[in-house]
Amino acid sequence: MTEKNTNTDETAHLRRRAEKIVRGKALQSAEDLETLSPEEARRMLHKLRVHQIEWEMQNEELRRAQTELDAVRARYFELYDIAPVGYCTLSAKEVILEANCTAATLLGVARNALTKQPMTRYIVTEDLAGYYRHRKLLLETGEPQTCELRIRRLDGTQFWAQLQATVAQDTEDTPVSFVTLHDISERRQIEEALRNATTELVRSNEELEQFVYVASHDLLEPLRAVSGYISLLEEHLHDQLDAEALHLLNGAIDGAKRMQLLITDLLALSHVGSQGKAFVTIDIGAVLEQVKRSLCVSIQESGVRITHDPLPRLSADAGQLVELFQNLINNAIKFRGDDTPAVHIGVQRQQDQWCFAVHDNGIGIEPQYYQRIFLIFQRLHTRTQYPGTGIGLAICKKIVERHGGTMWIDSSPGDGSTFFFTIPDKGRATI
Repeated sequence: MTEKNTNTDETAHLRRRAEKIVRGKALQSAEDLETLSPEEARRMLHKLRVHQIEWEMQNEELRRAQTELDAVRARYFELYDIAPVGYCTLSAKEVILEANCTAATLLGVARNALTKQPMTRYIVTEDLAGYYRHRKLLLETGEPQTCELRIRRLDGTQFWAQLQATVAQDTEDTPVSFVTLHDISERRQIEEALRNATTELVRSNEELEQFVYVASHDLLEPLRAVSGYISLLEEHLHDQLDAEALHLLNGAIDGAKRMQLLITDLLALSHVGSQGKAFVTIDIGAVLEQVKRSLCVSIQESGVRITHDPLPRLSADAGQLVELFQNLINNAIKFRGDDTPAVHIGVQRQQDQWCFAVHDNGIGIEPQYYQRIFLIFQRLHTRTQYPGTGIGLAICKKIVERHGGTMWIDSSPGDGSTFFFTIPDKGRATI
């Protein structure tokens, strides 16, 4: 770089000297060259030849660079034209100055007919207000902007497009914007179908919950009547019936009682979503104390030891968390092993949620049944071994999910079970 600068300086010096000689009186004719000494003439001629060769080499380099630049520009414009998204350059007045072939194809016009047209010509009228807001933000902030709107092709058909725009200055310091045009019709259709399916699912769930509630509620009263009449029949005819008849009556009474319990649990399951209360900040320690009072008879009879980590305060439905812990502790008592039952409630903060772990030393569950136990009416034991309807854990899972958490189990036969569930703290939970 230093040598090139030196040569440039010498060339400029020689040029100035030559011009001075040409303009001056010292060189009025060819004979005046005799005023130069032979040595000066040789040095000047040598330098001029060197610089001539140097300029020729530089010109050759410039020609090669220009050829490479032309090739790069050709590749750029080829890629620009066949890009999978549309590209447009818009003036400050939203006139299309330049567009690639993809943009022309998307808009359904010839490329040469697209330039000098206002972009607003291709935007559905109902979406123009959104487009103008998009342009206003772009020009006012100078920051890239994105919007989604409907585009009308030349043939009248429409499609959903995503416009991403950046602003720059042209050679005359006038603002222009570079816009990419993506066809997002398929994505919008999928999103619309998903929204419709979600809406339909919510509606269907609400109808199902309402049906379960109404059916269960309406079934309870006649079932109580049937149970009562069978009990009265057994009482009045007890001395007149033989052992087989009494056995049949007792079976009917037991079946009616189990049906009543089943319907009651179904009502409880339907209430989780339909009749849940608003979330408020509650003390989980107070919730646990309420559970102990509700289960005081079972706790005394079984001798279960209940321990826990420091428990947090968090936002939840207090009644449902009482039901959640009550079901889990009651299961630990029901499915206990030979040792004195013990339950420990652990809790850990995990980023934006609390993870609870209710561990017992009961009979445990084999891994292949981990998912089954959370399904409604799924039992792993007969009613004679362990009473119940098989709905309790389904209710627990639904309560946790209503709070935005998840529930799972880790267990091993003979080594007890640990039921895990998470409750988001929503920024308000504390120990």
